[in-house]
Amino acid sequence: MMSKAASALASLSLARALAGQRQEAKSTACDCLEFAAVYYDNLASCGRAKELYFLTKYGASEAYAPTEPIAGLPHQVCNNFFKNFKNNSCVNVDLYSFPSETSDASAGQSWCYVSNECLNLNGGTFATNKLGFALGGWNNLQSTSNLSWKVCDGNSDSVLKDKTMDELIAIGAESDVSMAMLLRYAYPAVSITWGEARDFMETLNDADHWNDALSLTDNVNAIATPPSTWGTRLPFVYSTLSSIVTSEQGTILDSPGHRDEFHVVIGREVWEVKRSDQGNMAYLAGKFYLEFEVLCRFGCSSTAREAPLDLLTQ
Repeated sequence: MMSKAASALASLSLARALAGQRQEAKSTACDCLEFAAVYYDNLASCGRAKELYFLTKYGASEAYAPTEPIAGLPHQVCNNFFKNFKNNSCVNVDLYSFPSETSDASAGQSWCYVSNECLNLNGGTFATNKLGFALGGWNNLQSTSNLSWKVCDGNSDSVLKDKTMDELIAIGAESDVSMAMLLRYAYPAVSITWGEARDFMETLNDADHWNDALSLTDNVNAIATPPSTWGTRLPFVYSTLSSIVTSEQGTILDSPGHRDEFHVVIGREVWEVKRSDQGNMAYLAGKFYLEFEVLCRFGCSSTAREAPLDLLTQ
């Protein structure tokens, strides 16, 4: 039988091992913080970092944008999305990084809040104290936050744009946020409409065109590019779609007026984001996840697991 001393030593060794595991799992100062928790704990004010960059880049006041009326887009972004977003994955800095003449260094970047102890912000902004936040924000019309934010690194940070559609749908359901807004903050967008892209994507997925023996790139290259005698727009659309499809990066095909109904291309997959039949009621009830439906139109493989076959009762 193990002596009391041996038992105590074994318990001590186990405790040290567990403590070491906890130490290894301990978060670092530059780990992204959960958005909803940041606002709930009053560590930052929505709109003072990059939540509303897609507006402030055109000259909207960084200090006053978050105070727009309840029907305004800033209110919907901050109160309906970010303050409910129970996730710490990095989100897009710019929702609309096009047309190219309005794009800047922020195009393609993603960001998140981090501890004020983080020194590697990768181009982000250090925090100010609460007094500086108040003076800078309200008197000088400058955006200053009392929590640091960083530009994310896709190699070490969890970034929404790297998530699959199924993963994003699960994230949207968990946080009860609009899928249209979540996808905007996840995937890049291009100024190509579904009407322009439809022929290309339908041809790619047509049974008479698709060849299982070929790679995705080879199937894409087998689609004939329209002649330039028809104008330059269609060849541009086909060339851009070829790059998007072969990259397999989820990409939003923007709708006229940047509406919340649009299509998403992921490889050969085409997803449609449309307002649900009860979308208005869902919005008014604060059930934002139910406001929009995300439907796969073609090119998607089912990820649902089938129930195991019971060989004894068949």
